[in-house]
Amino acid sequence: MTKTLTFKNSELSVVGNFLGTLSLKNKASRGRTKLIKLISAKNDEYVEERKETLEPYIKKDEAGNSVEGDTPGSVVLIEEKTGEANAAIKEIDEESAVIDFTEYSEKMKALYEAIIDYTSELSNQDAMAYDLLMDQLEMVFETEKDGEK
Repeated sequence: MTKTLTFKNSELSVVGNFLGTLSLKNKASRGRTKLIKLISAKNDEYVEERKETLEPYIKKDEAGNSVEGDTPGSVVLIEEKTGEANAAIKEIDEESAVIDFTEYSEKMKALYEAIIDYTSELSNQDAMAYDLLMDQLEMVFETEKDGEK
């Protein structure tokens, strides 16, 4: 049976960063490492897709190079096309990123069991990321438990 987690593209880095903050041991830590790698690969796809989608909306100089924005790595959008660009990016941000972790199922179950009753206090973005992650893990492992009964 295929086991997957589904996040919005815009949630990938939040969940990945959160996972890196957890204090875990043994198999749960290995599960976290595998999940971070899977999330990172999906996030790389997402970043590339955003970049390709924005390309037609980026202001160019006389040499045809992208005009850089005020912050490092940012670009200036063509003023008349800003709304279109924002709509296109929002659509990509909201798309589902499906992460197949079937081959790491045992490690993911250990991760789930280690964080289901995580004792450290979580707040703000970490609390939201924890909730997102637990919703997905519960869907897989609680459904699996129900199927065993």
